[in-house]
Amino acid sequence: MKLHIFNPENDLALADGGANYCPPPAAAQIAYDLATLPLWFATPDDRVILPDNAHLEYYRRISSLFDVASPFECDDCDSVTSCLPWGWSAQIKRRLDVMGLADVLPTDMNIARIRELSHRKTSILILTALRDAGVDIPSLPMYFTNIVDVVDFIKSRPRCVVKAPWSGSGKGIAWGIGHVEPPMEHFCKGVIRRQGGVLCEEFLNIRAEFAMEFYADEMGVEFAGYSLFNSFKGSYSGNVLACDVKIEEFLAGLVPIEKLVELKSLLPGILYSLLDGSGYVGYLGVDMMVYDDDGCLRLNPCMELNLRMNMGVASRLFFDKHVNEGSVGVFRVRFFKNATEAYAAHTAEKDLFPLEIKGGKIVSGYLELSPVMPETRYSVSVIIYENGDVGKVYCGE
Repeated sequence: MKLHIFNPENDLALADGGANYCPPPAAAQIAYDLATLPLWFATPDDRVILPDNAHLEYYRRISSLFDVASPFECDDCDSVTSCLPWGWSAQIKRRLDVMGLADVLPTDMNIARIRELSHRKTSILILTALRDAGVDIPSLPMYFTNIVDVVDFIKSRPRCVVKAPWSGSGKGIAWGIGHVEPPMEHFCKGVIRRQGGVLCEEFLNIRAEFAMEFYADEMGVEFAGYSLFNSFKGSYSGNVLACDVKIEEFLAGLVPIEKLVELKSLLPGILYSLLDGSGYVGYLGVDMMVYDDDGCLRLNPCMELNLRMNMGVASRLFFDKHVNEGSVGVFRVRFFKNATEAYAAHTAEKDLFPLEIKGGKIVSGYLELSPVMPETRYSVSVIIYENGDVGKVYCGE
């Protein structure tokens, strides 16, 4: 029996590094609101930790429509053969250890290696390996450990991006504009003090963001599918739901398909070498982008490595398991500032996009992938179109 738990605070726990890390209220809120997400990508024989009766009631309702994983019960501990949290850190290891699962947890050395590889400077290693294999890449990011070098980098370019080594989605990122104002200096000094350095990159004019997702185990690394996603100021907002063939066709309209095939061939070996000594088993993703370079579309083959489960994999597996292959849709994670807004949006979309299921697969319509209650602030949901176009859905048309 494999045990899943949604711990989206993992990137923050990695930044802290300690086993006793306590996530901030916002991270705890999203972990609670979206706790049912693993039900959709785990196998039916797996178990998922759910926090309370509201989530159990949601499970009872959706399990009558779809073949999903089951809730975990405390007396199931002896049957657990492996734990698959959203991501690994010292904090989640301690949490699972307290539950009595010590025998199926990674070693402290494994956790330390996973934390090291989750550092954003791992992208430099991947890009360097790809460059050495003959792949065209943009300029390499640079890692600085003192504020003087960071300031020089920012001043030498009209626009750039500065990133914290470990941070949650959309957090720990700042944009340089050719000069350093006090907020940027404060951000950089704070990150260097807490995490040891910052990653500095050229600003690229994004045309499309996507990822190649992989699965790793002791035998090797294999390609697991594409993720075509949107973000706003570095913060993830959603994925296109479509079969891999349609997503690759869309990407091949922007960059030569030979470049995509080449990356699918090279990255498994590069990633397998990097993972040596980590004991890592599970999904991981390499974020990429198509960008406009003075009117010429080019490919950045590694923005960063996500050494954990991620929304791209979750949406990929959800589509493959539960959506009609010919349909296209959107997978969205949304935050609502005010109470009742999520519930109002859920009610309206459920009426506007009635759910149609054939043969256990969604053909069209709206479906919430987590319980939406009057107090909900974060929601994950899908809208499926029977005859959708990947390009139009990606552009929000």
